[in-house]
Amino acid sequence: MSQRGRPKIEEREPQRIFSKTYVDDDGVKEIWYYNLDKFLNGPVKVDIIYPAKYKSFVEINEELPPTKRKYFNPETEDYVGYGRAKQLGLI
Repeated sequence: MSQRGRPKIEEREPQRIFSKTYVDDDGVKEIWYYNLDKFLNGPVKVDIIYPAKYKSFVEINEELPPTKRKYFNPETEDYVGYGRAKQLGLI
């Protein structure tokens, strides 16, 4: 006689310690480590690995001409363009 329906699913213990790896478009690799016995709501540790020729926002911004750069506005805690920065007296 053949069985009908879906086969029984074996229930197993969920993993308590695991890691997830994320890779961004610019080559930055992040490894997130979880330990649900220590902390339920998020990762315990995160490792960020940058590629050899990675340039940060500050390095890229310094290479641009002054009219193409972004300037930090401390009042709004945001970056503004050249014209707005000149109006606000940031440069």
